[in-house]
Amino acid sequence: MSKRKVNQKDIAESLRLSVATVSKALSGDYSDINSETRARVVNMASQLGYMHGSGRQQAIAEETASYLVGVLILRKLHEWQHTTYFAGMSEKCAKLNVSLILHYVSEDSCEHIFDQDYQPPAMREGKLSGLILVNHWPEPIVNRLASRQPCIAIQQPYPNARVDVVGADEAQGIDLLGDHLFGLKHRRIGFFGHCSQVDFARRRFGAYVSTLYRLGLEYDPADTVPLSAAHLEDKEIILTGQIESVIRRIQRGVRAWICANDWVGYLLCRGLIDRGYHIPKGVSVVGFDDSEDNTLGCPKLTSITIPSQKIGAEALRRLINRVRHPASPSLRVLLPCKLFEAQTSGPAPRTVTSV
Repeated sequence: MSKRKVNQKDIAESLRLSVATVSKALSGDYSDINSETRARVVNMASQLGYMHGSGRQQAIAEETASYLVGVLILRKLHEWQHTTYFAGMSEKCAKLNVSLILHYVSEDSCEHIFDQDYQPPAMREGKLSGLILVNHWPEPIVNRLASRQPCIAIQQPYPNARVDVVGADEAQGIDLLGDHLFGLKHRRIGFFGHCSQVDFARRRFGAYVSTLYRLGLEYDPADTVPLSAAHLEDKEIILTGQIESVIRRIQRGVRAWICANDWVGYLLCRGLIDRGYHIPKGVSVVGFDDSEDNTLGCPKLTSITIPSQKIGAEALRRLINRVRHPASPSLRVLLPCKLFEAQTSGPAPRTVTSV
């Protein structure tokens, strides 16, 4: 009598999983299945003698394959520290059978990444399984890289390139800041650091407007103070009238300010303190990133903490998924931020005349 063939229901019952989960794990659809469950399914299938042709063989091969991943970092003068990204990637390396190669590229010569004389040897020799891009690369370069091999971008979206993006949910972060200030009875909230040329400033400004409307607050364009890309990205310290613009709005009742990042938040605090304002008794100031070490002698800024280690880990996981399933649709994965309440946010003043 011939032995009964093992089917997916047998595997599911052995592991107490649904047949749908088993089917996805064996067919290579890992979109919502963690690696531990995948491994259990593949191992049980092998133990029970389940035969699924190329799908089963592919799943087993993927569990044992090793990968060499390139992390390309566009070097910018004052770019936010990204060592925690790498810590997150590193903690996933053993589990995903990945080895990382980190390669820094100067911003003014980033096109050299296509010149073999400037490439890391593994990239030159075609050994990389895929790339993780850190910082804001020029989109034409990203398009070329993505056309050659799987790519994941950290934080920065590239609408015309076929890359997955993993980053922080900046809109949710601005919502946290808005809710925090609203809870402190602030009903006039300004934005310091709008700049259409800087992607993160543009995204955070859009989120600020959305947050005001969600809270039922009025949006007044006069409550937005623009800054240059040099202030936001290169840590330019010289301001040309922006503090005076803020003071004029303070005198009209805008006693809380959301800043595009921590650096410009400290610039604003320093400027107001030097002009006699008390932070946070007279004015509340909040930032974004919780990453700036140079406080300019100001109190520690209330800010938003970016889950950078989780972003690094997820970026690596997404890249391996992209390598295994190159035809799957591009995804944008946004991880939640946390409010870091420090020393620069307080209750709205009872009057608008005191400093």
